[in-house]
Amino acid sequence: MTSRRNFIKQAGMATAGLLASQMPLNAFAAEDDKRFRQLREAIAAHANFLKIPGLIAAVVEDGQVRFVQTEGFADADKKIPMRRDHIFPVASVTKTFAAVTLMQYEQEGRVSMDDYILDYPFLPVGFTPERLQSPNVKIKHVLSHTSEGEPGSNYIYNGGRYNFIYGVFEAMSGNTRHYEAFSGEVTKRILQPLKMNDTLPGYPSDKNNPALSRIVTTYFRDRKHQSFNANRNLPDQTILYPSTNLLTTADDLAKYCHALDNNILLTAESYRKLTSPFAASDGRTYPYGLGWATQQVDGRPVHWHYGYGDSFAALLIRLPREKLSFILLCNSTPASEAFFLGYGNVLNSVFAQAFFKHIVFRRDDQFSYDALINKQVTGTDTLFYDEVFSQALMRYYTEQNYNEHKSEAAKLIHYLAVNAPARFQKTDLSLIYLLSQIADPGLKEQMETAIAAYADSNYFHPHIHERIAGWYERTGNSQAARDWYHKLADSKGYEEQGAVKSACNILGKYYLAQGEKEKGRNYLWRETLYNRYTDSGIEEASRQLTVMKSR
Repeated sequence: MTSRRNFIKQAGMATAGLLASQMPLNAFAAEDDKRFRQLREAIAAHANFLKIPGLIAAVVEDGQVRFVQTEGFADADKKIPMRRDHIFPVASVTKTFAAVTLMQYEQEGRVSMDDYILDYPFLPVGFTPERLQSPNVKIKHVLSHTSEGEPGSNYIYNGGRYNFIYGVFEAMSGNTRHYEAFSGEVTKRILQPLKMNDTLPGYPSDKNNPALSRIVTTYFRDRKHQSFNANRNLPDQTILYPSTNLLTTADDLAKYCHALDNNILLTAESYRKLTSPFAASDGRTYPYGLGWATQQVDGRPVHWHYGYGDSFAALLIRLPREKLSFILLCNSTPASEAFFLGYGNVLNSVFAQAFFKHIVFRRDDQFSYDALINKQVTGTDTLFYDEVFSQALMRYYTEQNYNEHKSEAAKLIHYLAVNAPARFQKTDLSLIYLLSQIADPGLKEQMETAIAAYADSNYFHPHIHERIAGWYERTGNSQAARDWYHKLADSKGYEEQGAVKSACNILGKYYLAQGEKEKGRNYLWRETLYNRYTDSGIEEASRQLTVMKSR
């Protein structure tokens, strides 16, 4: 398999020509030309740093594609350079289409976001029925990722649960044919009206479909052999689910953004409802609305979503007030995998940082790790520190996956500890996760501060509880670790979460070793039951029963 560096080298001339041909006929103003050049340089640098086989990036302003950038190959084995018209799977960006369609139903008075899921056919689309832990889950809880625990109380991004709403599309369309309802509704209500002719509701099963030649080859990252291997199973993903499997192009997503900006698909009030931060039952708000992540960046409303498939990634960022959007489509996972975007902060992404820095805020500088560490450059505003943190995430990813840039992430976190100590006093899931992974003794005080802020927030996120428990274990505080494992294992309504099942396993084995057999067996039994909630856990449940018998 060709290396990422050779991808760019071999595609260089072709890519340069493509970029020139893809610019608008009218020349940019000098300032625009400058900021798009800076964006191009940043994206190319990040793609090379993360060794992404190929990508497309675009900037859309009031419906016009102002900038397109292609990097690398659509098929690295065949040396096919990336083109503007290549088609990508976009994973969870599909969720925004599901939410828009459901909101159209509400506009028509046919559905309410307050309807219970069980008011509609409950179809096990890619999940076992046991995953629905409460009869009181509503459509809005699924769309806002607050359907676990007490419905409406706690945000945990959990993409697969979006398929709970499939029955709504079947009921509204009357189409009960095998998994066709959602695809048909999205096609009728969004794709056809907007002439999104290059958008596919699932991988085409028709081998004569002319779009097949434009679908990119996507790549798994092989950590052991330090290579990218083509995903030959992508053609099997023929069904469009509410959670995933849409394929599209940058230009078609530009049409989608334009329609949302101009209330073509939804009224202004419906769009506001879709993109307002979800308010939990205790009044807290979360960084997600109904089908869209939502946050403020320097006072600007930002609505966005990311896609993270098994061999591809996508990012769609929209600033509705400015009618400005950024699109990123990649044929491997690092652009999403590295940045913990499910925790709800788009600024974790270096690609998002490049867009905001050069296009939205019109700043000129490019990030320099060496200059920062050698104290040749500094910054004092929050956006600068956000960029430093995104760089730390990227460098930690490359350290873990490519054995490169060792210790650079830790050094950047030390920089933040000295220059932005207030950052550690806020609830920041990504920061806790990274601190737990780095496990630098010199950052122990900062980790304890971050844990205290998280605990005070009463936020419950299984992954973060697990990271905290593991960190206490590694630092020798076994009692604190068990306390956090207990919070996980004893939680209600989160049984499908791997962190909860893992905590049950750890506590079960601990209590058995302590001679508290009944207590230990109870935790292991819980793990066994919880594994049966997901198809992937049934085999593990059988193994755990064997462990219990041996005790």
